[in-house]
Amino acid sequence: MAWGERLMAMAINIDNDHKIIHRKVAGDLYTERSLQLVRELGMAVNSHKGFNVLMDMRETETKPEMLDLMQIASACVQLGSDFDSKIAFLIPNTEERIRFAQLFKACMEAQGFEFRPFFDYDAAMEWLSKQE
Repeated sequence: MAWGERLMAMAINIDNDHKIIHRKVAGDLYTERSLQLVRELGMAVNSHKGFNVLMDMRETETKPEMLDLMQIASACVQLGSDFDSKIAFLIPNTEERIRFAQLFKACMEAQGFEFRPFFDYDAAMEWLSKQE
């Protein structure tokens, strides 16, 4: 695998105390790899009903193909029609990634998801842990 295509990912961690599915991803993100991450998350979500999702994307780089945000957001529907939990992404605090996260948020909300991007782990955990 070429260095530019390298993607290092840790296993999905399940926090039963806070009811959060946590996945940390590092490396290059492109559309096909993002769709694979959604499929993997879908399996975890299906076996942990009622859990929120935290994706730590701070050590990733987006690629031009990532502009197909609606395709990725649409694939999230595979999380299950009864998925009504929150999804938080931890992202780098850069202008490009903020703009990307705002567009992705709009796509996710159009699919009916409660989604928020964060720069800070503690803020994301607070939002995900908050009972509404």
